[in-house]
Amino acid sequence: MIDGYPQDEVALKLAALRWYAISLEKLANDIYITDREKFHRIDEILKHAYRELAAVRKEFTKAATDEDGCPPGYVNCDGICLPDCESMNY
Repeated sequence: MIDGYPQDEVALKLAALRWYAISLEKLANDIYITDREKFHRIDEILKHAYRELAAVRKEFTKAATDEDGCPPGYVNCDGICLPDCESMNY
């Protein structure tokens, strides 16, 4: 169990998040391919979503999903669990 949920429920929730990410990319591409003048509107929407998620990420000061801070295969990178710490700024 992770956070009191069966392991498969966590996987299903992660799959749902992935579906949203893929769907947003597809919608953005479809709109742009159909009407290239919509680029700035698409860009504005995606930047807004990115900033909103980045703000949520900055709320974390300590990852707490198990005694080491992150589930197996992940490391604590300044309070967020990642497969490897990377240099992207959020």
